[in-house]
Amino acid sequence: MRLTRDVAGKFGFRKPAALHKRLAPGLSGPKMNSSGGKAIWLSDDEKTVRKKIMKHAFSGGQVTTEKHRRLGGNPDIDVSFQYLRYLFEDSDEKLAEIEQSYRSGEMLSGELKQYLVDNMNEYLATHRKRRVMVEKNLDKFLME
Repeated sequence: MRLTRDVAGKFGFRKPAALHKRLAPGLSGPKMNSSGGKAIWLSDDEKTVRKKIMKHAFSGGQVTTEKHRRLGGNPDIDVSFQYLRYLFEDSDEKLAEIEQSYRSGEMLSGELKQYLVDNMNEYLATHRKRRVMVEKNLDKFLME
């Protein structure tokens, strides 16, 4: 990208821009996948969202509760924590508290997943309300 930007001006072209972004991981790992019911859709109801996260979200926790309490979890690979970090938790203080609690073993994987479920369902509830409003006023948004 840097080379292209340096050379573009010399050939009379405008310098291109680049956006760098991180994508949210899929529930089962780093690659988003919609097969097997592992994707969360904006149209999913609260029960479905909870079921998908609790069943499919890759965890950075230990194999047993006792081991997790002793060794703690790894939020760097935990999908629930990544979703909170990039999408569903706005408070840096709360996120740091969750991270420390999870790393220390104070918070279990199931508790972290439930926290994500609550935040995600709150977000989706707002989305559903807005969607209904748009559907009711769809003719105002469409050009004829």
